[in-house]
Amino acid sequence: MPVVAFADIGKAAKGLLGGDKATGTFQFDPKLSVSSATSSGVTFSVSATQKADKVEPSLKAAYSTKKYSVDVASDAAGKVTVSASANDVAPGVKISTSAVVPDPSTAKLTIDYSMPYLALKGTFGLNATPVVDLAASTGYQSVVLGAETSYDTAKSALAKYNFAVGYHAADFQVAALLADQAKTLKLSYAHNLTSTSTVGAEISRKLASADTTFALAYARKLSNGALTKFKLDGAGTLSALYETKLASGEKVAGSLQLAATDLSKPVKYGFAVDLA
Repeated sequence: MPVVAFADIGKAAKGLLGGDKATGTFQFDPKLSVSSATSSGVTFSVSATQKADKVEPSLKAAYSTKKYSVDVASDAAGKVTVSASANDVAPGVKISTSAVVPDPSTAKLTIDYSMPYLALKGTFGLNATPVVDLAASTGYQSVVLGAETSYDTAKSALAKYNFAVGYHAADFQVAALLADQAKTLKLSYAHNLTSTSTVGAEISRKLASADTTFALAYARKLSNGALTKFKLDGAGTLSALYETKLASGEKVAGSLQLAATDLSKPVKYGFAVDLA
């Protein structure tokens, strides 16, 4: 089995605290999404998100097979992002490219290489002075080690370098990340208590100033198939999510956020409706 990629070290805690498909994502702006698929396999997704007094639309079309995929996405600013990928170009090799039309300077080429004990990823800007991103990870059984760096050829300098170590067991993950050019230490933990409930935590500490932040989260899938999640951070902000799928197929989610240490502050709330 291929080793865990650098970006996926501590993935369970990242998804629980930051949002993913398995544990849901907090949505504090009203959002409506409509998705459909054609008989040829092309999927279309249209969404509209209300922010303040503005509605920001977005559109995405995607087509994929086992070996190829093509995505075209347009956002509220009118930017059109085109991306494509090809799997198994060679054993363990995946190649992908992306660009924002019509700006050729945004074009990038990414090469992923994975094997049982090594995962490599390189992203190269396709312009005269590219930024080169490199990531590598290796491991044995449940232990994984990794590093990533970014080199800006225009400045002839490293733009970033991060290091990570993790332990990925069947029911829990522990990870440590040294980020921001070794200026920030992040420790994360996620544990599947049962087949339907997960807890997680992250502590982040600035090594120079000793500033520390933390976040705790708990997600549970109810007997009716609905998903609930709660998150509390070091500032006393409590967030709650309830997500369910209706009998007719629509997915509905509602989010609530309040300052648990100061209930006089206004409450934030939002919802998301996905019409499939």
